[in-house]
Order: sequence, then structure tokens, then C-alpha cells
Amino acid sequence: MTAPISMEYAAPPAELQLWISSLYRLHQASASFEEVERADRPQIRVMLRGGGAYHFANGHVDIARPVTLIGPTSGAITDKGFGPMYVVGAGLHPTAWTALTGLDAEKSLDRAFDGCEIFGSAAQILFDAIDAESETAAIFKILCDFVAAQIALRGEAPPHDFIAIMDAWLAENDDAEVADLVARTGLSPRQVERLSKRFYGLPPKSLLRKYRALHAAAALARGEDIAANGMADQFYDQSHLIRELKRFAGLTPEQIKARQSELLIAISEGRKSLSGQVDALVSNA
Repeated sequence: MTAPISMEYAAPPAELQLWISSLYRLHQASASFEEVERADRPQIRVMLRGGGAYHFANGHVDIARPVTLIGPTSGAITDKGFGPMYVVGAGLHPTAWTALTGLDAEKSLDRAFDGCEIFGSAAQILFDAIDAESETAAIFKILCDFVAAQIALRGEAPPHDFIAIMDAWLAENDDAEVADLVARTGLSPRQVERLSKRFYGLPPKSLLRKYRALHAAAALARGEDIAANGMADQFYDQSHLIRELKRFAGLTPEQIKARQSELLIAISEGRKSLSGQVDALVSNA
């Protein structure tokens, strides 16, 4: 069952765009809800009102904490809980996940973690600071400053160059080939696979499937004709398209076009509004 949802999106400041992909506020008005959430990159979320649990594609069920870190996801999530709900969050680039948590993405795939266990008392300070503020820009600054401070504390020196190459390759997914990715990095196929799993949680071929499906799902959610724009040609046939979208977006193409998920629509339209301000992989999927 879909729920009345509204979202505000913003691009992170330029100095944090290597770490944060986007910023958002979400309000959900109903007393209870069950909503499909598409597969995604890692997230940090501050749940100021409401509560619930994340039901992941691999069978894990994790409670949404006041401050929650969600690892990269390999398939759609079912979010179940109670409202009204108010959440402030940020998408995290792969390097930020490792820097903040110390965890490889592969080991935290399809899991959510209690921010208090990772950040200690700083998590409650973050919650209280955001809860005391009502202005969107000020709230996003609080969250950005927190992420920057926590990364600085840990002193990680992640491979931003590899992440940039990988994201650019995934954004060109209409005719992407793993051999091309390997050539761009100058690494061996085994090294590329290892880094992909460490920072994205999945090998390159699986990531390509994920983002092809998410590109198509986001386009459908925005009302675009994927047959006309060529996205449908990336799938072998209609059955293949249905299976891939169901796995990664949680809905079939017809269900998306029927607007059965307000959350998918809000995410897809919100991120598209950031075109030109964030990486294409973020705004298009």
C-alpha cells in the first residue's frame, strides 16, 4: 500500500560531492505504511518522527533507528512502519560508506546499522541538532557538517579516482562492457572485481544490471516512454524487463506506470531535479 509522501532534494556543497550524492527530507503522512523502496547506494538517515523496519532482498530485517546507516542494496527493500514519519537523509558515495563505518560494502550489503553503535554519542547530538531546526538549508548543513567531521576523524584515503571511473561507466550503461571498465582503470580484471565488491558490494556485471534497471524504473516513474528513448532496448525482451525492474525497483513496469509507489516517484523526480548539480548516475537513477 502506498502512502502520502513528499520529498525535498538538494545537491551537497561542492566540497562534499566526493562523499555525499544527494540530500533529502521526507514526510509521510499516514498512521501506518508499507512501501517498496528501490535498490540504492548507501544512506545515512535521521528518523525524527515515526518508526519501522527495513525488509531487505536477502531476508534481513533491521529496525530503523533514530540515526541509521543503510549499506548498499542488491534489490528492492520493503519498508514497513508507522507514522506520521519525518526523515532527513543523505545518499553516500561508496568511499563515504567505508570511511564512515570501516566496513567493506560487500559485508554490509542489504543491512542497516544503528548510528549510535558507529558514531557513539555524536549520533544523538546529530539527532537533537536536526530536531531543533526547521529550515531546510540549515538542516542539510548540519548533516553535511556531521558527515565531514566523522570522515575527518577516521582519516581514510579512499580511491576516489576508481569510484569516478566506475560511476561514469555505470552512467553510460546502454552499451557498457566490463572490458572497457578494466581498460579505463588500468587495473587487472581481478583488481577491478575486488574493488567493486569492496566499495559497491557487487561485482561490475551485477552493478550494471542494477543501474540499467534503476535507470529504466526512474524514467518510467517520471512518465517517460522507455521504448521511445531506447532504454527498453537494453533488455532482451519484455519478460527480462519485468524481472529486472521487479528485482531492483520492486515493481513491474505496469505497476510503475500506474503510480503504485509514491516513494519511487518522489525519489525519481527529486533526483532528476538535481541534473547538472550532481553526477549523472545520481540524477538519472
